[in-house]
Amino acid sequence: MKTCLTNSAADHGARAAAQRRVARRPSVRWRLALLVVVPLAGAMLHPPGAAGLDAAQPQTATVMHVVDGDTVRVRLDGRELTVRLIGVDTPELHGPDDPHGAPQPFAREASAFAHAQLDGRTVRLELEPGEHLDRYGRTLAYVFLPDGSCFNRTLVRQGYARVYGSVPFHLRDQFLADEIAARQAGRGLWSAANARGLDGPVIGNRRSRLYHLPGQKHYSEVGVNNRVYFADEAAAQAAGYAPARQ
Repeated sequence: MKTCLTNSAADHGARAAAQRRVARRPSVRWRLALLVVVPLAGAMLHPPGAAGLDAAQPQTATVMHVVDGDTVRVRLDGRELTVRLIGVDTPELHGPDDPHGAPQPFAREASAFAHAQLDGRTVRLELEPGEHLDRYGRTLAYVFLPDGSCFNRTLVRQGYARVYGSVPFHLRDQFLADEIAARQAGRGLWSAANARGLDGPVIGNRRSRLYHLPGQKHYSEVGVNNRVYFADEAAAQAAGYAPARQ
């Protein structure tokens, strides 16, 4: 009798332990859910355009399509990415609020130059450390041609683009010097600016009525449509602009 009771208690304990193990074991449904959720979470942390790109490692890609002077579509490792060239801003082919609007001055020339230089070419992409995507999900990169030249900088040097400083980049000072040289030489889009008397190294902001000098923190961050160029501080002040603190 004592033995039977002991065996019965042991059986009961074994069944209880087994039930606890089963309770702790995730159900098939939960395991399937994890198989779906974990990859999705990874995709959210590494969205298309950022995944697999290393700022320390240049990437070789093929240009599939030139969108405009500063944006291209490339094929990289079997996938297509939209690349926004770091540090430059070419005139818009269409207005920001009207996709069918008239192009800005020199937009067609900048786009044609990009087509001539990049269509179908094998290029090298280099990224800045940190964030690799802009707010539209485009990959931010320098584009280097087979001869080793940086196409971003070529656009500025030849007067096809202005310096765009909304995102910090380590070649900013060189780009700004190239822009000043292009403006003073009347190259590209600056030829039209010279004709209107808007050339000069001092940038005024129409909205804030402040002017910025080369080397100041916000010099290249003034919106393209808000920019006014002056030959010197005296000209800016005579037009009613005040000096910016930075």
